[in-house]
Amino acid sequence: MRLIDRVRGVAWRRLVPVVVGILGALVGILLTPPTTVDVGPVTATIHLRPSMDPRTVILLPPVGEVSFATHTAPVEIEATVQGVDIAAAENLLYSDEALRELERTAPEAITDGAVRNAGLNALAAMIGASVAVGLTYRHVRRAVVAGGSALAVTTVSCGLIAATFRPDSLRQPQFDGLLSQAAYVADIGHTTMADYGSYRSTLADFVGQVSALYIAADSLPSAGRSDADLVSVLHVSDIHDNPQSYDVIRQLTAQFDVSFIIDTGDIVSWGTPWEDAQLNVIGGLGVPYVFIAGNHDGQGAISTIAAQPNAVVLNNQVTTVDGLTIAGIGDPRFAADDDSDSGAAGRARGTAAVAATAGQLGDTVQAYDAEHPDAPVDIALIHDPTQPDGLLGRAPLVLSGHMHKNDVQLDRDGSGTDWFTVGSTGGALASGGVRPVADGGKPLDLDARLLHFDRATGELVAYDDITMGGLGLVSVSIQRHAMPDDDDPLVVPEDAESPVTEDPSRSPLPSISPGETVPDDERITDQPLVTSPPGDDASAGPATTDGDPAGQTPPTTAPTPTPTP
Repeated sequence: MRLIDRVRGVAWRRLVPVVVGILGALVGILLTPPTTVDVGPVTATIHLRPSMDPRTVILLPPVGEVSFATHTAPVEIEATVQGVDIAAAENLLYSDEALRELERTAPEAITDGAVRNAGLNALAAMIGASVAVGLTYRHVRRAVVAGGSALAVTTVSCGLIAATFRPDSLRQPQFDGLLSQAAYVADIGHTTMADYGSYRSTLADFVGQVSALYIAADSLPSAGRSDADLVSVLHVSDIHDNPQSYDVIRQLTAQFDVSFIIDTGDIVSWGTPWEDAQLNVIGGLGVPYVFIAGNHDGQGAISTIAAQPNAVVLNNQVTTVDGLTIAGIGDPRFAADDDSDSGAAGRARGTAAVAATAGQLGDTVQAYDAEHPDAPVDIALIHDPTQPDGLLGRAPLVLSGHMHKNDVQLDRDGSGTDWFTVGSTGGALASGGVRPVADGGKPLDLDARLLHFDRATGELVAYDDITMGGLGLVSVSIQRHAMPDDDDPLVVPEDAESPVTEDPSRSPLPSISPGETVPDDERITDQPLVTSPPGDDASAGPATTDGDPAGQTPPTTAPTPTPTP
């Protein structure tokens, strides 16, 4: 028993100094400042850290990070892009000579920075271990041994990085942040030989693409306004059950300081309970979510979204979010007559229903503006943009989806109304998005749009089109646009009157009362939606909501039909 106690005592006396030395070395390494390097137009800092996840990671604020499994030593090499010289970056993109110079100097710049930081880490580890052991035991020899051991371990680790470094790993990146949804730097290496020459070329291509991203970010047209003067709104649509879309939305919202989200419908495809259950993710997005139903969104989806604490579902209603006044109405169809087997007659009835709905929302906007002349509607929302007459000249900006491609029509038909249609934020995944890939074609992109409004006036001053490659494509682009200075007045075109029912003898769908959820089986009918007859209470004026989904009318029946996608 005494022998065991003696062994334990010896082991403890020897183990504790080792632990103290390790902790001191780690503190020293953590306090080591990063090393600044210039790689062509890019200024970055390089940091070496102990890690059980050995890799090289490049941080690209604000769009995420790219990491590579470049070595096996227990060290993480972290490079953070601090900024880009825009003029030098533009020269790089247009000058072959500048690109060749970058290929020549980039590896040396990064290697030199890594070596210098490795040296600082080794020195800091030695000092940290020596000081920790020296102060703990007041023993010079132990302090020297601890410092020397820390220096040796750090040096060996850095040597292992060099010995095990794999340039070919640059062709196998992993992504986080927005880049995890659209790996725009994943195609930078195509050579099969992992030699130093290909490494140089790959590194230069990478720097060039990073520069291109920051050039785009630098060109954001603020129209002379500071960020505090702008309200940034994220417009999404036609998610069609793609869970990746919510990752994109979450990243865009966090990284671009989005105030709230507008979704113009078709968030699901078939209206099944399984699809509806996936929509609870909206409650965790952290910003208000304004939604109108598309032709694929049934009562289950509408009810689930309305139940989220941050969401409001508009159906012939007006709401205000962060100073912007928004009117919206849901699509009158369910699974769309033009997607069903109803033929030309059914499609015509669906078209008439959409036209009538646009007219009803236009009437709601005009009534609201008359009651609130100092704070009129800033934005109108409708899913299908193909029947615009009821909204032309009645709202300054209309947002829509449905078409699965981006479109911008300024001063549409001379009405003063700007009409913005965003593509499919889900790549129309569950609504035909897989088909072109199966046929060997190009998949639909994932589209979203950032809208920047003047906080004081509610005027749209700039917008950014964000396009990401869908279903495995590796691309992302951010295109910046400034709105023109001319302010076209709202004028209702002479031929853009609110549509009415041509055949009153039919049994029409009911007009949409403010906040009403029309039962799915009534939306599926092949009869057109009509505006309320004169004197009907439903058309007497708009309802307003403060964004509280509790004000939404609950569905009256369960979504029993299963339409075709």
